[in-house]
Amino acid sequence: MRKLTVVVLLFFVVIVLFGCTDDKLSEQRKASVAQRTDVMARAEAIVPIPYTENFPSRKILAEYTKRQDMLNHPWYTYILSDNGTITAYFVSTTLPVSTNAFLGSTEDLYSSSYGNLVLAAPSLDGVYYGGAGSTSSMNGWIFVDATTGAMGVVYGCNIITFDAPLRLEVEPMLIRAGE
Repeated sequence: MRKLTVVVLLFFVVIVLFGCTDDKLSEQRKASVAQRTDVMARAEAIVPIPYTENFPSRKILAEYTKRQDMLNHPWYTYILSDNGTITAYFVSTTLPVSTNAFLGSTEDLYSSSYGNLVLAAPSLDGVYYGGAGSTSSMNGWIFVDATTGAMGVVYGCNIITFDAPLRLEVEPMLIRAGE
């Protein structure tokens, strides 16, 4: 039995050493890169990359950023049911913020003689959320009510948000002012 194990082990060593040489892999890689380069050159000859002049995608991202930066600008957030029907709305002072957003990094780098590990770091509230990179499945939206200043979190809902009200017959979520 031991002799058979040694023979099998030697067989695998020979295959690894002589069957998968770096030269074969390198040639395959070079051929693959050359083929993709050729295909891309032909594609660009037939459909050249257009010269852009207006950059509308960049303009809308800049406008989005400007509107997010406005203080006390009303945002109308509509809550959708599972079938897409709008069931209620609220007005907040900012765009709702995901509960997955943090003010600090959610990753901590641990170095050892075995290499580096990325570990979950506590949030600024001293609590660990999800994993490294905040991969937890928190699906909430934080907002501050524009009328009362109350902070709220809506969990597990699909929402759509606009900076102007929609023309709909839907009831607002009313928050009782603190006494």
